[in-house]
Amino acid sequence: MNDSLITFIYVRDLKRSDSFYRETLGLTLATEQPTCRIYRITATAFLGICVRQDPQEAGGVTITLVRDDVDEFCDLLQSRGVVLEHPPAHNERFNIYHAFFRDPDGYLIEIQRFDDPNWAGSAT
Repeated sequence: MNDSLITFIYVRDLKRSDSFYRETLGLTLATEQPTCRIYRITATAFLGICVRQDPQEAGGVTITLVRDDVDEFCDLLQSRGVVLEHPPAHNERFNIYHAFFRDPDGYLIEIQRFDDPNWAGSAT
């Protein structure tokens, strides 16, 4: 048995969202299904998008991609037409460095780097 995690969100236009996640964000397509696409985030974490004519509102969900290269990745995204909702900045409360933007369906996406060396995801 393979332990992993897939988080699914619903989108209005599968082709548009596939282009955003695959081409704009550079995620690797793991599985293509008739009405869904699943992208690899890490070895055991995936993001799935499924088309629905009446998707749920995007509010209340934040997709966070943890990366060391927040500034460089944000520069790349902006060169691809992504508008940052909140430019890269340090958040003292959580000891992180992060930026925010939205996907084509309005989902909030955060690019984040943990500045705490004790974060559980840090390499040991």
